[in-house]
Amino acid sequence: MFSLTRLKKFSCSIALVLFAPLSWVAQQEDDANQFQAALAKKLLAIDTFQAEFSQLAIAQTGETEVSQSGRILFDRSGKFLWAVSQPFEQYVLVTDDTMRVYDPDLEQLTISEFESESQASFASLILTSSTEILNDFDIRYVDDQFTLLPKDQGQDFVRLKIIFEDDTLGVIEILDHFNTVNQFKFKNVETNTPIDSEEFELDIPEDTEIVDQRPKSTDENVDQDE
Repeated sequence: MFSLTRLKKFSCSIALVLFAPLSWVAQQEDDANQFQAALAKKLLAIDTFQAEFSQLAIAQTGETEVSQSGRILFDRSGKFLWAVSQPFEQYVLVTDDTMRVYDPDLEQLTISEFESESQASFASLILTSSTEILNDFDIRYVDDQFTLLPKDQGQDFVRLKIIFEDDTLGVIEILDHFNTVNQFKFKNVETNTPIDSEEFELDIPEDTEIVDQRPKSTDENVDQDE
């Protein structure tokens, strides 16, 4: 499934920073701020996005494997749908602060909280109207490709690369701990065209098992105890 994974810390050498002239360090900081501003501008210019996607897993050995394909939709008002059609159906739906993962084969719907400001994920980057989350990364830029490297430890993958084509999302690349690059390519892209709210609704059969992982309120716990 599409992984809403976090980014692992990217270790960088401090030798050049320790011994470099202050003017060089200042220039590096200016460049970093410019890259962050440029990425924020490009992301915030995309209010809605819909496309077909295909995932290609590239192993450290160079072997490639097509992992999944499907459709992506998002609306910056707070809606995100990742619909996998091959090799099996799976749906990841984010609306406001709730994430729903529906597995038709398992006949199961899992509901959990989604905190965009605290989850360093691709979905967080494109859903939130705030660009503060970009402060958590070192950002590099070459040929319309932005590479995001996390500043903090404890993230689930090493690097996130965002490649723009014609001012919209073209490719997303995620490098994991096993040196596997998961490359998501988008085609038949539509940017900033209205998306019907019904597109962000899941058709859940009545006999589906629902696993609600959201924290229960104190009042609910009291009622259950009684």
